[in-house]
Amino acid sequence: MYTPLYIKTNYSLLSSLIKVEDLIEYAKANKITSIGICDDNMFITMKFYKLCIENNIKPILGLEVHIDDYKVLCFAKDYKGYQSLIKLSTIQSKTQITLEDLKKNCKSIITILPYNHNAMYKKVRETVLEELYIGVSNKEEELDAFHISKDITYVNETLFLRKEDHKYLKYLTMIRDNKTISDDYNPNTKDNYLKLRDLKDIVSESALENTNKIATLCHVEFPKSELLLPIYKETKGLSSFEYLYKLSLAGIKKRLGGEVPDKYLKRLKYELSVIENMGFSNYFLVVYDFIRYSKQNNILVGPGRGSAAGSLVSFSLGITDIDPIKYDLLFERFLNPERVTMPDIDTDFPDIYRDQVIKYVTDKYGEKNVSGIITFGTLGAKQAIRDVSRVLNINLQKVDRICKTLPTFSKLKLSDFYRENKTFRDLIDSEKQTQFMYEVASFIEGFPRHTSMHAAGIVMSEKPLDDTIPLHYSDNMYVSGYSMEYLEELGLLKMDFLGLKNLTTIMNILEDIEKYEGEKLDFSKIPLNDKETLKVFYEANTSGIFQFESVGMRNFLRKLKATTFEDIFAAIALFRPGPAVNIDSYIRRKQGKEKITYLVPQLEPILKNTYGIIIYQEQIMQIATTMAGFTFGEADILRRAMSKKKLKVLEEQKEKFLEGCKKNGYDEKISEEVYNLILNFANYGFNRAHSVAYSIIAYKMAYLKSHYPKEFFKNLLSSVIGSEKKTEEYIYEAKANNLDVLKPDINISTDTYEITKEGLVYPLSNIRNVGVVACKQIIEARKEPFQDLYDVMYKLTKNGVSRKTIESLIYASCFETYGYNKRTLIENLDDILNYAELIVDLDPSFVEKPNITLKEEFKNVELIEKEKEIFGLYLSNHPTLSYKNKYKTVEIEDIDKYLNKQVEIIALIEKIKVIETKAKEKMAFVSVSDDKRSTEFVFFPRTYNYYENEIQVGKVVKVKGKVEKRYDSLQIIVSSLEELE
Repeated sequence: MYTPLYIKTNYSLLSSLIKVEDLIEYAKANKITSIGICDDNMFITMKFYKLCIENNIKPILGLEVHIDDYKVLCFAKDYKGYQSLIKLSTIQSKTQITLEDLKKNCKSIITILPYNHNAMYKKVRETVLEELYIGVSNKEEELDAFHISKDITYVNETLFLRKEDHKYLKYLTMIRDNKTISDDYNPNTKDNYLKLRDLKDIVSESALENTNKIATLCHVEFPKSELLLPIYKETKGLSSFEYLYKLSLAGIKKRLGGEVPDKYLKRLKYELSVIENMGFSNYFLVVYDFIRYSKQNNILVGPGRGSAAGSLVSFSLGITDIDPIKYDLLFERFLNPERVTMPDIDTDFPDIYRDQVIKYVTDKYGEKNVSGIITFGTLGAKQAIRDVSRVLNINLQKVDRICKTLPTFSKLKLSDFYRENKTFRDLIDSEKQTQFMYEVASFIEGFPRHTSMHAAGIVMSEKPLDDTIPLHYSDNMYVSGYSMEYLEELGLLKMDFLGLKNLTTIMNILEDIEKYEGEKLDFSKIPLNDKETLKVFYEANTSGIFQFESVGMRNFLRKLKATTFEDIFAAIALFRPGPAVNIDSYIRRKQGKEKITYLVPQLEPILKNTYGIIIYQEQIMQIATTMAGFTFGEADILRRAMSKKKLKVLEEQKEKFLEGCKKNGYDEKISEEVYNLILNFANYGFNRAHSVAYSIIAYKMAYLKSHYPKEFFKNLLSSVIGSEKKTEEYIYEAKANNLDVLKPDINISTDTYEITKEGLVYPLSNIRNVGVVACKQIIEARKEPFQDLYDVMYKLTKNGVSRKTIESLIYASCFETYGYNKRTLIENLDDILNYAELIVDLDPSFVEKPNITLKEEFKNVELIEKEKEIFGLYLSNHPTLSYKNKYKTVEIEDIDKYLNKQVEIIALIEKIKVIETKAKEKMAFVSVSDDKRSTEFVFFPRTYNYYENEIQVGKVVKVKGKVEKRYDSLQIIVSSLEELE
């Protein structure tokens, strides 16, 4: 048996059909004991290596290098050879490899020059100092190559495993090359399968034997990984630990305003000793460094996230803004020597400044010492169908119909949908072309399609990263050539630099408070005991508040009636699918409607703040230390075992827990009850530190909302320009908070909402048919103030604003300041624009201004319809307003107060969805709104049949019905309807 060397996997993107898992199974089935891959990158190298070792197959690690138009195959003899490959792979990802690059990076590699590139032999021979072979795929090539070198080996570029798979490869490469079956495209790849038999008829035994010789020489073993944390060098002559100690002590004094209590000093010294013993002093200094840079450059940094918020050292250094002692947070949940794992300090930055912080660390620590983390976009079910259909020239409307039968996100495969979804199956089976499309799409489904970058992850290293892993250059930055799961075991530390849109919004609010109110507000010093802010949560007025604006969360808050900051972060922990089972009990206990009990009195201090219910992972750890005498490190091992459901560990831990409880004098039966209690809650337990950290952001946003509503809503609304749904929701919310949103004004409006004494002015950029480009043209046109209507039209025309845009500006009321109604402007527009176009090239004094003929305004119903069309919502004249004084009905925003009660409501019908019940009867879900909120009316079959003709989009109706809850939303079950004229 020879050793196949030149196998390309499907990580040679859109060029091969071979999955690594299939390759290993194929090798096992055919008793292949050593095998090589040779992609033009190293994306899959680690996975291939590990799978080979797990299956007793020797992995040969290769890289296909491109020099000019020639290919050179490089194989690693040992770890040094592997390092040569990753250097070459890194270079190749950014630029064309040269012979000089090959010369610098050819240590411990075996090189094969494929036969059809043997014109390069002499140059490569002079460059490569070690073994060089010519690779041949048949006897004819071998005979010819023998005149050049006697070092000949068999290679066959392998792109699919089985001969019959050839038919699929063509379509994969057509996706890659953006070709269709109409193009003259027929790659000669029929022989690119994994040949195992009758090879002696193809090449000599010597050429085959050389493949085994190469495999014998190649033996890569990865050394034991060392921690490759970046080094912070500005320690002023001190060791990293001494400098960290000094900074931490100074920081805690500053945080606490002088004298440091003993419990803080004791905790600080303990944490520092653990950090030093685990070798993480430099890591904390590096994080301190880039957070200090951010704050010095007025970049708002989140108060903390995850378990790192439980560290007093982090608080002292300004890495977090959360006092872990005040909030009863545990350092051991973050770091402990009994569970040696990498520290994980993730940081939130405003999304617009994230790249600036990454640039800072890249510039400081080195371009190749900092990288993003690679991810791969794949050919999911829908993508595979669309790509293959394009190649096969299948009608786009037909493709859309097929794709609409599939969910947007699903773990199911095409074969699952075909088996379970009749509509999908019928569309596929409707003709041979779609059947073949499905066959090809199913074969390539799940293949990597393109590289991408992890949304948050950054890797930083003391050494250049391409000493350890391949790098891939993308979007002006290096990213790791390996995906995230392989980095830590190689000694590399992942950190998350998260871009948080809410922090950008907060930064903009703070800037506007200084601009409009003259107050320089420090976000970190906003008080956490403000009554008006707590009222926001108590009343569930949390639309636009980070983590608290979903309908379900607001319904929960209405029941909870939060009165403390503790309630707020408990809400974040409780409002998740698992812990939600405890919500009703938590609320009843808080409101004194259910007795709070503790299995033993010692649990009361731990569970008192959460009314006897285990909510947080830290509480599990505290119970284990209090009752069973566990160290916090041991308690964290127990907590992890419970959350991961590690049965063997759980059995060991239970015995240890019960033994510890016995030593501390607890009854065995009670101890077992407690263990089972924490086991039951462990899967639901939430990280208290993270809950506190994110609640601080939410609370402070609520503070800004309650005290600075104009600045808050200006920036909240500006952050969702382009989204009709969110714009409508937030405008309704602004009105509910007694803040007017005014129609746009050609002299005031910009590309964001603007603050005036009367309220917020709507932006030009959010008007339909205007957008960002025209908005810039308008702002450019008014560098000098507009004098009158003629001057406006002249300057807009001169700056390239189109007639269609001007019509939209008219209907949006942008020109009301000039005293003309919309109909007058529309019907005189031709004359006004003709005049404007003339004076672009002529002196205005030579052109007579046209007379404007006054017209009666459009009917109110037309204006209302036009407003909806232009803004996507009823900005000022909601059709229900004229009826509200006449009828005493319930407002939509108040229906939560009438749960399971009958109400009368006036609303505008906006959308109708009619469905068929199992009994083949029609019923309808109807989206409706008034001037402040929207909701849903439900017409069951009997009611729908009776009112079918009256249920029409655009009609204002008065209904009677019962308020009910469906999932996280409230809806009205309609019993009667009256159409309002």
